[in-house]
Amino acid sequence: MIFSESGELRKVPMKPGVNIVTGESKTGKSALVEIMDYCLCSSRSTIPKGKITDFAYLYVLPMLINEHTYVIARYKWQNGGKMYVVREEADFSADNITLEYFADKPQLDVKNAKYKIEAALGLNVSNIVEDGEKQGKKASLRNMVSYLFQHQNLIASKFALFYRFTDYYKRKDIIEQFPVFAGMIGQEYYSDLIELGNLKKQLNKKIKMNSVHEKSSSYVKEHLQPLIQDYYALLEIPFQENMTIQGILRLASNLPEFDDSKLFSENSITERYHYLNRQLDELRDKERDILLQINNLDDVNKSGTEFTQMLEELKEQTDIAGISDVQYVCPICGNKCDEILQDDIDLSEASSWLNSELEITSKYTNDFSEDIRKLKERHEEIEENIKSVWQQIKNIEQKYIKSKSLVSKREKVNYAKATIALYVDMMDSGLFENVDEDIEDLKNKISLLNEKIKGFDLETKKYKAQTFLSDNMNRLSLTLDFEGEYRPLNLNFGLVDETFDIYHHQKKNEKIYLYEMGSGANWVSCHIALFLSFLRYFATQEHSPMLLTMFFDQPSQVYFPQGTIGKDDKKELSDADIKAVNQIYKTIFDEINDIGRITGNPPQILIVDHVDGNDLEIKEEFLSYVRKDWRNRDGLI
Repeated sequence: MIFSESGELRKVPMKPGVNIVTGESKTGKSALVEIMDYCLCSSRSTIPKGKITDFAYLYVLPMLINEHTYVIARYKWQNGGKMYVVREEADFSADNITLEYFADKPQLDVKNAKYKIEAALGLNVSNIVEDGEKQGKKASLRNMVSYLFQHQNLIASKFALFYRFTDYYKRKDIIEQFPVFAGMIGQEYYSDLIELGNLKKQLNKKIKMNSVHEKSSSYVKEHLQPLIQDYYALLEIPFQENMTIQGILRLASNLPEFDDSKLFSENSITERYHYLNRQLDELRDKERDILLQINNLDDVNKSGTEFTQMLEELKEQTDIAGISDVQYVCPICGNKCDEILQDDIDLSEASSWLNSELEITSKYTNDFSEDIRKLKERHEEIEENIKSVWQQIKNIEQKYIKSKSLVSKREKVNYAKATIALYVDMMDSGLFENVDEDIEDLKNKISLLNEKIKGFDLETKKYKAQTFLSDNMNRLSLTLDFEGEYRPLNLNFGLVDETFDIYHHQKKNEKIYLYEMGSGANWVSCHIALFLSFLRYFATQEHSPMLLTMFFDQPSQVYFPQGTIGKDDKKELSDADIKAVNQIYKTIFDEINDIGRITGNPPQILIVDHVDGNDLEIKEEFLSYVRKDWRNRDGLI
């Protein structure tokens, strides 16, 4: 839908399943994919400038996502490109959309509009970190579109398969995020990888510390400074906070001496003791709060999962006990049994409620694994601080407050001074604390986490997806136009090795890549077979957040590049070419309808082409899918 500033409307009606827009060149057919891409939050506008951009004020793309209609709209680029994302009920009619419809709706910038669409799809992976990367990234709607669009200059290309693959970094992200789009893994997997990486870093640090202990700021702050603070407290001398490391080290080598002539009390060391206890209480309060948050998030995850499982079990029972008849008649007396019919009606209503509850729980149950991981990291930091403060308290308590061996002030001061000197000597000689137990603990944690990550079985899932795509491509190839020298076809797709190339595997174990195949018929057939297979794969995956949408721009172009088919002055058409185009469309129609049949949710495909269908054997079916025929000076604008 395209609105002018005055409210004038141009639209292409769409239905579930196959949709065709046919017409002559320069009527705006190919611009439809650019408009869809623009409404799906592209960072720039590639809509052809001219009639369309002069007319357009607001582009609108209603989409059915997870049983709700989302009205996605975007102002033209010249007006800032702000967006709307409005959720309506599934039966919401596009006829209700006018410019006034948006008057009270909140405007969004592109970033927030994208997040809202991603949340509707269930695309919740927010922190993906691969090996060697320092900064994570979010699984993005923008990386989905490469699986959805086959532009006019792409669908018959022998050098490129995917939209936006010319950008190296985009290509890398699109490939890396395939397991997320396929529903193979979620945030928990990546959070575990992040935690594993952190544990390995800690282990390397401990191993290095165990072999060569260097003078470090953290060590001085954590171990030497508290000892000096104890010494100053015993002498009743104020200690200057926030000293530099160099200052602390100088202080440790030049400590003030104990003066017998002064009258000393225990006030300062007692105050320090109480201060550390208050600090310990605060840290334990923080620890309790974090543990409570972790437990609450774990409970929410567990409760949501158990509730969903319970609803699914109830739904299976209600599905089995469905309504089998409109009326029930007693086989003995012949009277109607209205009570049984009412029970069926109640059961049907309960089943509808269950479906609604399942939709809500599946859509709004968040994955808290990343939040839990971050909270656990914070908890580990607090635990370390608690250990440090507790050790300081016990030292003061045992040596300076309750000690039976250190009675006089001088004895306590001398002990404190000797302890500082010992630590300084240890720093100079490299004899720090033993970290063997820490190393063993980290190794055990790493081992357990590695086992958990293996449990996701990502590689096996990828192999299964690769096999699925290859099998489906080869099944579709039987009805597509491939040259005889490549038959029988053995098409493969490089999913596991992440090349994302398509190739034909000959008996001699030779790989023939797309760019090595001759004939445009082979190229367009490979594109169609692959992307219809992607569509079937995503549609059949229970947890896939992928948009079930596809766009093919002029699949017949290698046979009728000038669009002469359907015109009165057309050239003589080759029977072989017409047959090939007929097979292309029959393959697409059959595949889309079959996906809808087995999933109960037909994907939506939009095909724009010069072909009008009148010369095809499947003419009637073709015409039933035509939503617009832009000929005789008709067009988008």
